[in-house]
This record gives sequence, structure tokens and C-alpha cells, in this order.
Amino acid sequence: MGKLIAIIKNKMKRLTTILSLIILISCEQRENKTHLKTIEKVESVKSEANQIKITFYKVNGKGILLGDKIKLLDENFKEIKDISYLNEHFVEVTEVSDKYQKIKPTDDYCEEFKYVKIKTKDFEGYVDGRKIYEPIKHIQNKIVKIDNNQVSFIATTYFGIGAMDDEGLTGCPINTPVVFSDKSINYEGIVKMVLSKNYEDNYPYFELKDDAGANDEILSINKQADKYLLKIKRTYQEGGANLLVEIYKDKRGIFVAEVVENERTEE
Repeated sequence: MGKLIAIIKNKMKRLTTILSLIILISCEQRENKTHLKTIEKVESVKSEANQIKITFYKVNGKGILLGDKIKLLDENFKEIKDISYLNEHFVEVTEVSDKYQKIKPTDDYCEEFKYVKIKTKDFEGYVDGRKIYEPIKHIQNKIVKIDNNQVSFIATTYFGIGAMDDEGLTGCPINTPVVFSDKSINYEGIVKMVLSKNYEDNYPYFELKDDAGANDEILSINKQADKYLLKIKRTYQEGGANLLVEIYKDKRGIFVAEVVENERTEE
């Protein structure tokens, strides 16, 4: 009887963890999807391809362009030019469409996205919202002072379908990089991953997991020599892991993240 009670308690604990993770993601996704909306609606833009009008809302933000074949589009969503050279660079975000769109009618739900209007000192136009990631307010964000210097790790979201929507889990795959800031050297940008046996993924940028599979929490940030040391608690649907991640500049002068410890835990 004692073993049976212990088994039931263990199953209930795992179920509680899963439900808590799903509720947390749901709340965060709702916050993320509404973060950029403002009260000012702008004139609709006509899409010649679909013969529909798309309404945009004015916003005042910034985002990082990320991905292959980043195309700048005109008001009819036809390509103006290739701006892939701005991959991993910040741009201004001035407008976001109010609804998700499809490039082709046969595209599935996970391929839907919002159009985003961007601006630089050289041009302005529209991009596929899956190519731009915006820093957001998020429970995972961490801002600390070390030796009178402020460093931060800020979560991002993109303008496609996320891990959850208003109806629950979507099953849509998504990776969202973290924006790292070090005020002592006026650096703000994303951090590339060092591929190693302790890194159980192939996504090339440092991120904090926040989906149905896992959730990350930065417990502490310290500094040793020229490296920042992050202790991260990862929670899976069953069990978890304690990660130790080093953030430092490699020989090329690029900030990278390396998982030096990955210890599985039972929860």
C-alpha cells in the first residue's frame, strides 16, 4: 500500500508540473502576442496577390532581423530588394498587421504570420514577420549589476504562430533567441551557441526554452575573468536539468554561449 501511495503521489506531482508549465506558457504567449499593439490604427494596405486589404497598427519598437533570404516588400508585398545582409541586426518596427496571413492558401496554420513594417536610415518597407524578433517583457528576463556594470538577458518573440494560441498548444515549432546586453562595452545583440556534447540541440543561438517541452529559468549570473556564468534551471514535462552556461567572446570577438554542465535531475 505504501508503494502504491508513493507512485500515485509521484504521478500527481508530474501532472501538476505539466499543467503549471502549460498555464505559464499560455499566459506568457497571450502577453507576447499583444505586446506591440497600440491604439492607433493606420490605413489598410492592399495585397494585389490575394486581393484583400490588411489593416496595420502603428507601433514604436525595435527588432532583430534573423534568417535566410530576408526580403524587403512594398505596399503590395512584392519584393523590393534582398536585405539578408542585415541578418542579426536591429531595425525599427513601425507597424504590425492586425491579423495573421498566408503566402499561399495551401499553407498550414504554423506557416501563418503577421506583416511587419520596418525602418532604417536607408529605407522602409514590409517584411515577413517570421524574419524579425522583438525583445519583450517576460518572466524569464534577467537584469543584474556586476561590479557596477549592468548586464541583461531579454527574451524575444517573433510575428508568426507561437507554441500556444488562444485555444492552447499549437504544436508549431519555434525558437526565439535571447538578446544579451553588456553596458560596459555598449553591446546589445544575440549570442551564438557553441555546439558541444552538453548542448542537446542544433539551434545556433542562445535561447531560454519556453514551450510545451521545457521551460528555463536563470537562477544566477556571475562573472569570472572575462566570462559570465549563468546557472539555469530547466524543467521538462518529466524531470529537469541544472545547466551551467558560459557567455564569452571567442577568438573572432563574437559573443558565444557554451553549456559546460548539463546535469539531469528528478522532480
